[in-house]
Amino acid sequence: MLRQNLLDQLKHFIDTVSKGLSSPQLLTSPNLIKLALSFLEDLPATRDIVFEYFALLAEISVQLYVSPEMVDQKTGMPISQVKQGGNRQQQLRAAEYESFNIVKTALQSLVWKGPPAWPPLVANWSLELVAKLSDKYTQRRMTITASCNYWLECSAMHGLMTLINSCFRKLTQQEEEACVEIMLNAFHRFPMTFDWIVARLGGCFPYKIIMQILQCGIKRFVDDYRCHLDSEAGILDYMTSCHGQQLRAAFREMLREGFAPKKPIDVAVVPFLLITTNYSDAILQSLVNVLVEIYSEEMCDVIVQKSPLWLSNKMFADMQPTLNNAVLRLSEHGATLLITAAKMAERFVWCQDFLDNSLQELEQWVLNQRNFPLLADLAFEETKYMLWKSCLSTNIIEQQTAVRLLLVVSSQHPHIYYQTISQLLRKPYGQNPNGIGALIRLLGGQSGMVNFPGYTQGFKMVLEDITLHVQVNNRLPVPPGTPTEAFNTFSNLNILAKMHKSKNVAPYIKAPQLNQALNECLPKIIQIFDCTVNKLVLRMDKDAAERSASKFKEQQSNNNNNHMVNGKEYGKRPKLEPGEIEEEQDDDAARMRLAHLIVDLLNNIEAGSRTNVLRTPLVLKLAMLSVKYFFVGLTEKTVIRRAAASHRSFALLQRQCSARKIARTVCLRELVEGALFYHGHLLGQLEEYELDELQIPEHELLIVQNLHTSSGANSNRSVLHSGIIGRGLRPVLPNNNRSCDAEKQALYLKALNACCADLEKPNNVEGYSLVSLLLVELVSTDVMYNGLPFPDEEFSKVTMERDMQIRRAFITSPVLWAVLGLIAGHRPALCYSSVLLRALCATCLHHWRGKNVNKFQPTSANDELMLCTKKLLQLLAMSQLIPPPLTNLHIIIDQFESAEIALLLRECIWNYLKDHVPSPALFHVDNNGLHWRNTSTQLARVPPQYVDTLRHLMQRKLSTLGTHYHQMFIMGELAENSRSEPDPTGRLQIVELE
Repeated sequence: MLRQNLLDQLKHFIDTVSKGLSSPQLLTSPNLIKLALSFLEDLPATRDIVFEYFALLAEISVQLYVSPEMVDQKTGMPISQVKQGGNRQQQLRAAEYESFNIVKTALQSLVWKGPPAWPPLVANWSLELVAKLSDKYTQRRMTITASCNYWLECSAMHGLMTLINSCFRKLTQQEEEACVEIMLNAFHRFPMTFDWIVARLGGCFPYKIIMQILQCGIKRFVDDYRCHLDSEAGILDYMTSCHGQQLRAAFREMLREGFAPKKPIDVAVVPFLLITTNYSDAILQSLVNVLVEIYSEEMCDVIVQKSPLWLSNKMFADMQPTLNNAVLRLSEHGATLLITAAKMAERFVWCQDFLDNSLQELEQWVLNQRNFPLLADLAFEETKYMLWKSCLSTNIIEQQTAVRLLLVVSSQHPHIYYQTISQLLRKPYGQNPNGIGALIRLLGGQSGMVNFPGYTQGFKMVLEDITLHVQVNNRLPVPPGTPTEAFNTFSNLNILAKMHKSKNVAPYIKAPQLNQALNECLPKIIQIFDCTVNKLVLRMDKDAAERSASKFKEQQSNNNNNHMVNGKEYGKRPKLEPGEIEEEQDDDAARMRLAHLIVDLLNNIEAGSRTNVLRTPLVLKLAMLSVKYFFVGLTEKTVIRRAAASHRSFALLQRQCSARKIARTVCLRELVEGALFYHGHLLGQLEEYELDELQIPEHELLIVQNLHTSSGANSNRSVLHSGIIGRGLRPVLPNNNRSCDAEKQALYLKALNACCADLEKPNNVEGYSLVSLLLVELVSTDVMYNGLPFPDEEFSKVTMERDMQIRRAFITSPVLWAVLGLIAGHRPALCYSSVLLRALCATCLHHWRGKNVNKFQPTSANDELMLCTKKLLQLLAMSQLIPPPLTNLHIIIDQFESAEIALLLRECIWNYLKDHVPSPALFHVDNNGLHWRNTSTQLARVPPQYVDTLRHLMQRKLSTLGTHYHQMFIMGELAENSRSEPDPTGRLQIVELE
């Protein structure tokens, strides 16, 4: 009875399906679908009929999907997405459209829960059905992605793909092979419409599908090299997004066969893969990733050997233009590919052509403001560091390729341009002089671009880093002698600045832009200069203090026969280890070299000139640092180095002082103060004890004791320099240990002259007058009695203590004599130092009187008092503050006795200067702009009372001073008589002397 019911149901099913071919509503009845599903279990023999019915249901659903009447006119969406809001007809037919979902659910249950025979059966049926429906109802050619998006919106097609996917997961190894074979057969039959199915289902066993697709493609390529590989490339491109690793593995395997061909078809592997890359950027990227991964020098040789075989393919022989364009399509390893080609360009011409074509097209795209994937690759951090490394290569082609790539990416990412400038500036180019070419080319910018970034920010970036390195000492250890980043940076900046001056050397450098960038970075350069020079000054002062302490320690030991004070060893400094000493010496040498480079750069860019606009604090800071650098330069070990450092500072000082008066004032003050108070040891200054080295308690200081008494305006001073009561004599170094380096003093005077000289007004003495006033301010301790006039000789007793301190300043700082000599040569500047001349004259006068007490005490020619007197008279003569014949007095002064010298100083010198005030008003300006005092006129003739004393004293010593007497008096009077009363006979009258 049961079997009879099944047969009746089967008859009813067949009749209904036959009648329903013209009426889809009958075929899509849910009762009929359920009846058909029951036959799969109850009547296995009806399986083929049932699956044909299911195919009809799927086709009905697909027909409705592609039918225009089932598409919403407003949104263009299929019926499956508008069935709730469509018109009445669409809502009625929605059930027909969704009828296949019942079949899909039932078959999926059989696959997962039924016997193992169901998965391969359902999979094969579904593959065949999908292939037929896709081929039959595809209306136009679409990409794989578009095809997937289109067909998967169809309810039936989506259900079939879901069934196939479920079946693939239940298959055995052999069943998988069979299904793959079915897929490939369907692909061969429907290559234009089945590709999206293969791509979609390939994720179930991706490596197998990819390898099979590649094998199919290469076979077609070998048969016809002009064939189109759109379907194969589309499948591979679609699978790349999720299965890139398997695709690269397949490429790796095929390249292994292509580079070592064993079969005739293997020769076509490389041409096939390269041609395939034309269809998809993703395939190209995967292939390049594999090539970069497996590339080696041996592989390069293999490519050269096998290239004739590949060139036998006509299509591959014409591929170079396409390959050039391929580089721009790479979002990874594009720069690596170009740099690798650049390394090979010297060996292979085709690499050179490839580079030229690729870079030209790349630059053209940038000029046209077109976006391309290679820009993203160039902006990666790894790519950036690789290009920086290539910029330092000795291979010129590789170097210039890297620079061009950096310029390309800098047009879109300016920060990379700044970072590149910063990196290249801090690299050394001593071993590779061509390396600086990369920096020069980079500064030239991208030709043709209007708004290309400037390089001021790049300069500021590297200078900011150097500032931190210079300020912080605890940097990473480096081998001895290794140039620092600061040294490299300023060395490279100097090269650029020199090239900027010689414009024909580097046409790439934009001179105005470079000059502007360096001037904008001037504050940062001065900051680095400040840190460097101040550290050198501190080290210089420390070394000077240690040398002074060592000398005084030895002298104290010799004087008192005891080098222990208060149980402590005098002048003891903590000793450093040999390694620490060498490290400090290396650091100081490095800082000195850096200071020289910074000054060279400042001179090359003409820092401080009138054309540079600088804020006043910056002007003052640069002026002070220039003077400090001059003193630091005097500590160089050799004469040549000292001269070179000094000439650098001369140019820097002269430019600043000529441009701004405030800079001249600061430079002169720093020079004079440095020579007198801070760096006098460089110029032969007498070394003295510091109070802390004498270890005197503060309450025992004599100046503190004097505060308890009142003895006039000078109660806060003492002229007792011999020692301390209760502690013995002050240890003083003997005179033979005092060294007055003439070379350093000459350099110091040149520095003063550079500050005072005015290039536009050569005879301007304003600067020298300022030096004269500074000497009065710094050497004279009082603010009173600093005027120009010489008082009565008796009044000198009031200022004697002040005068002795001034005299002591000249003893301890011999450079003062040289400075006064410089001033005396530029009249009338010495007039402003009248108080110093008055103090020297007064102390010499009193000391010569004191020597008259002991008449048997001989006077040595090298005695300090005699030397001081001679220098004073010489200064007065040079500055024309005393007239002839007193101008020759310094030559013969050592021929007189102490009392006679005192008499001459009082009657001839002091009295003349008292009556003829040393004032600039005595001098007139000649036609050449020189200040001159004409003493040969009748009005300027010296009165007898100022020279009679000298005349009488010389007449007593005619045996030794006769020649000088004739020159000073006889010749002078004869010259005056010849000018006033000419002899008509042409003879000169002889004047007899008494």
